[in-house]
Amino acid sequence: MEGEDAEAIKKATDELAQASHKLAEAMYAKTEAPHADAEAGAEHAGASKPKDDNVVDADFEEVKDDKK
Repeated sequence: MEGEDAEAIKKATDELAQASHKLAEAMYAKTEAPHADAEAGAEHAGASKPKDDNVVDADFEEVKDDKK
């Protein structure tokens, strides 16, 4: 954009920002939908697995052997 009219430059910049936001929203919505379907499929797949009751939650301490 040529010129030194600050108001015109500000208006053009605002219009560009609004268009950019609309484009980003459209892209985000398009990429979000397949991802949401994949998550929903994973939840349903997990529900069909048998529950593993043999799970152990434990703390550990690493012991370094200085003898080499």
